[in-house]
Amino acid sequence: MQSRSADFLPTLLAVVLATLLPVMSVAFVSIPFSIGGHPGEPIMVAARPAFHPS
Repeated sequence: MQSRSADFLPTLLAVVLATLLPVMSVAFVSIPFSIGGHPGEPIMVAARPAFHPS
């Protein structure tokens, strides 16, 4: 009985970490990339003309 419960904790921690890795990757890499920066971060905008030349 003790060997089975001793194997449970490392397995649980591995599953939790394996689940958090993709979630954190999406939250801190993919989403800021698509919105152009992290929320609350000042946006550095290049000098653009005031009108669209079309």
